[in-house]
Amino acid sequence: MIESAVALLRLLLGLGAVFFIGYALMALAVPDPRGFSPAERTALSFGAGAVTVTLWMLALTWWGVLFSLGLILGPLLVPAALLLLSPRGQGALTADWRALSSGFQVRLRGWDWLLMGLLAALFFFATLRAALYPIWAWDALATWGLKAKVFYTSRGVDFTSIDAHNYYPNLVPLLLSYLYFCLGQVNDHLVKLVFPLWGALLLTLLYSWAGRLGLTRRQALGLTAFFALNGTVFIVHLYIAYADLALAYFTLGAAGLIYLWLQDAAPRGSLPIVACFLAGMAWCKYEGPPLAATVILAAALTLIWLHPPRWATRLGQLTVLLVGLAAGYLPWRLFAIRQNLEIGQDHIQSFYPHQFLEAIAYLLQALVHPYYFGFLWPALLLALILSGRRLWRSPRLSLALFIGGNLLAVILAYAVAPTAAQEFPSYVRATLDRLLLHITPVAALLVGLGIKELGAESGPHPDPAFPPAGPDTPR
Repeated sequence: MIESAVALLRLLLGLGAVFFIGYALMALAVPDPRGFSPAERTALSFGAGAVTVTLWMLALTWWGVLFSLGLILGPLLVPAALLLLSPRGQGALTADWRALSSGFQVRLRGWDWLLMGLLAALFFFATLRAALYPIWAWDALATWGLKAKVFYTSRGVDFTSIDAHNYYPNLVPLLLSYLYFCLGQVNDHLVKLVFPLWGALLLTLLYSWAGRLGLTRRQALGLTAFFALNGTVFIVHLYIAYADLALAYFTLGAAGLIYLWLQDAAPRGSLPIVACFLAGMAWCKYEGPPLAATVILAAALTLIWLHPPRWATRLGQLTVLLVGLAAGYLPWRLFAIRQNLEIGQDHIQSFYPHQFLEAIAYLLQALVHPYYFGFLWPALLLALILSGRRLWRSPRLSLALFIGGNLLAVILAYAVAPTAAQEFPSYVRATLDRLLLHITPVAALLVGLGIKELGAESGPHPDPAFPPAGPDTPR
């Protein structure tokens, strides 16, 4: 019992160090400490910290330095502490302390308690399920979990014993191996708790972004519960240790914050945070770099189409996002080239028209089948209809372009997959739900805008989740 308690404490301290490093980076990037709420700062800090820690571990291997907990954390914790001792860091700490010490002033009533109870029950189940079972799902066992164990035992990013998917990005396995170092042993039961944590942070961002869209507290909470409890895909990924949940978290953080920036509703210093999350997307999964590129492309096309004031200047500011994408993509690619790793081309060989047509049918079925995401995607269609002309005359166009572009990319990816005709249906069933998970939280934001449209028709509501976001009106 004592050993288990000590192991859990060591895990919490290891996760706390990731939050601490990310929090310091947030303090450096955001000039106004009151720009983000404590919940938002916490949710974003973990992503920034995870990207920093894992890229640092890659750098250690590049320099031929073997992993140890001191070498992983020491060079990061010291500058993080110095950042928090700076005036900007002190401002962030003071603002968050005042917000927390003022008390939890949320007045929950009726449906609010029910929604909170359902979410609490979900995470109680997911946490137990993650902790009681070892890593067992296929990709978790053969890819992410295997890499994490090899990196831990070899004390470096070593691929001498790994052939399958060794060209995949390594944020998740490196983070798991870091947690092994925190524990001092391989313990899959405990390190899997990072996945319910990632899910909770994703929902925190969804609730926060929904509030900044102008939804009331109850509407934002209802949207969050609607996403979390609709279908099975999100729930299952809370405990099966796949990298797709992490990619969905980074995608929601980047796409949601860039939408708020287009709305002039994002806090100052948001673009560096978006860049960091784009780096996380690129460093998280093989699908991450093109997914991150579509975030930037959708924002650029929206600025060009809408021509808001200073649109050319703002278009130039998007180069910061390209730096973030490169920071998450290039280090791993250069490392792979240096190590003579074969960069996989197993997904692209030729274009197969019959697979293109079949993929359209499978995608449409998955979007409406309640088993995957419940009724969220049909609700998205309704929200787009409610948007009317606002869809292409307001910044929500960026979200629609991102969703539509990636749905098309999914179809094209299946059209070029070198799969036998008999195996193609099984291949789609094994992968489609995960590809949709990457973008479904962003789809939920568009559903939130539809809820806002309905709320506007019925008059103003009390208790906004956040002060109203910028106007989403036709140009």
